[in-house]
Amino acid sequence: AFDIQPVFDALVENAVKLCEAKQGNLFRFDGERLHIAATHNVPSRAREYLEQHPITPGRHTATARAALQRRTIHIHDVLDDPEYTFGVLQVEQVRSVLAIPILRVDQLFGVILIYRHEVRPFSEGQIALMETFADQAAIAIENVRLFTELEAKNASLTESLEQQTATSEILRVISQSPTDVQPVFDAIVRSASRLCGGEYAIVTRYDGQLLHLGAQHNPRPGAAPDTVRFFPQSPQRDGAIVARALVDAAVIHVQDVEAEALTPAVRQFYDRISLRAALAVPMIHEGRPIGVVSVSRATPGAFSPSQIDLLRTFADQAVIAIQNVRLFTELEARNSELRVSLEQQTATSELLKVIGRST
Repeated sequence: AFDIQPVFDALVENAVKLCEAKQGNLFRFDGERLHIAATHNVPSRAREYLEQHPITPGRHTATARAALQRRTIHIHDVLDDPEYTFGVLQVEQVRSVLAIPILRVDQLFGVILIYRHEVRPFSEGQIALMETFADQAAIAIENVRLFTELEAKNASLTESLEQQTATSEILRVISQSPTDVQPVFDAIVRSASRLCGGEYAIVTRYDGQLLHLGAQHNPRPGAAPDTVRFFPQSPQRDGAIVARALVDAAVIHVQDVEAEALTPAVRQFYDRISLRAALAVPMIHEGRPIGVVSVSRATPGAFSPSQIDLLRTFADQAVIAIQNVRLFTELEARNSELRVSLEQQTATSELLKVIGRST
């Protein structure tokens, strides 16, 4: 369903055999030029020439004419055709040629071509058979396109489902941990690592002065203890990527740290933990950064837009968890104060009652 090359090879081979031709070619059209995709019995020198000279639709060869006119081209003898000027004649003997465009609803996919070394035109039955082969090639190409689109849609749906599941899981952890943010951080780094391709993920907290490590998951060999020793740190814009995200209060996406201006200490740290690409998203509360969620990989390259959006969601959830814990702690402290005050008021009222009864 996804490998069309065997179809092309079988079509050209059977076209040559059943139509009593000497050799055959199949070309794919990229919107501008025709590129050789399959051959049968074609000498290596002629194949190399075709690979090096893609064909533009025109009049200079049967393949070009079939592509230009979107119809079958049958040339009885190319030597009697003054417009036939394709340079392959210099490396191979070509006389009778039959070229059929591969069409699907007037969309050109390519051209299938067979030829003989002697002047011997093809019969009506052979032409009809070649047109059938061209229709089969068009069906195969369209099937591959549809299968590929379906696979891409399924992959996108699967990714969306995984992201929604991870988001729901983190919200569940938040609801179950009203007084402790650590389980939420642990769930975030697990999900961020898995959904960003199994990369190294960390969460950091900012206390107003220093950036502290909150959680890490799936570290590369030796990275975990080095990362623990690297924190806490005073965030500087020319420091670590997570620090830059905090200082700028913006997403920082670095595809290759080799091209970044880093302090010697940070560069040595990244070399030790094999960090080449990183994505850092700040946690923002009321316009102020309070931490960073980050993933990194050992090879250079970009993170996808969906991965960036996912990390933004995780950062937002981390903010919710932090604020929930803060509010719950403040509420608990307030309730404790109220209990003490109530007990004091109750004791005072009791004393007043005793005084009133003991005149």
